[in-house]
Amino acid sequence: MTVGRMTRPRWASCAAALMLALSGMVIAQAPTAPLTNDDVVKMAKMGFGADLIEAKINQAPAVNFKLEVDDLSKLKAAGVSQAVISSMLKRSSGGAPAATGPGPGSQPSVPYGTPGYSDLGRVKILTANGGSFDLRSIGGTMSTTFAYVTTLMHANYPGEKADVRIQDKRPTLLIRSPNSPKGHFYLVSAEVDSKDGTRSVKMGNSKFLGVKNVGAPDTDNQMPYDVVAEGTDTWRLTPTKDLKPGEYGLWSSIGEMFDFGIDP
Repeated sequence: MTVGRMTRPRWASCAAALMLALSGMVIAQAPTAPLTNDDVVKMAKMGFGADLIEAKINQAPAVNFKLEVDDLSKLKAAGVSQAVISSMLKRSSGGAPAATGPGPGSQPSVPYGTPGYSDLGRVKILTANGGSFDLRSIGGTMSTTFAYVTTLMHANYPGEKADVRIQDKRPTLLIRSPNSPKGHFYLVSAEVDSKDGTRSVKMGNSKFLGVKNVGAPDTDNQMPYDVVAEGTDTWRLTPTKDLKPGEYGLWSSIGEMFDFGIDP
């Protein structure tokens, strides 16, 4: 009888442990909900950096992003950076990370201009003397000025000078994008406003009877460039004429600018 009383609790304990293990397996095997636009916006609003959010996007078992034009606009308005949006586009298209280029001490297989980066939306500037710099985008604000019957609009960016400085008057810009940069990216000059400590790009202006060049820099600020496809999702942009010393940038249609300056 004593043995019977001891055996029953042991059996019950084993059964309870087995049920707990099985329930844990069910929970562990439950499908993870795909990452959505709302999840990305939540992380951005919580102050997580772009690198962390991009890592989360790449590590997620599944994603369900909505990336039509209106969706991109909402993401931008919610404070999601261009680099993160580019990662969302890349993950949704099923693209795998590209090779990161030659290792230390090795020679690149393609000279002058081989991209040493992998993420879509990134920009690299190359100079004739072999210089190479990664350009990071900066966000700006909009302002309007009333001039008689015309309303002048400007995109304003912090700081009077870009951090990246070069002397090449006709540099090359490499951009990773699934689509041609024409109509999406504009090479622009930026006017320095010492009073406000900003650089400004004049946008389309509205007149008494209509609006012109909405959503694009004014033609006075645009620098014409040639574009050539170079590899998968890679484009080479080259100004068609020398750029004078001053402040410049590759302006994107979502309002951010990859800025650089040309010194005398």
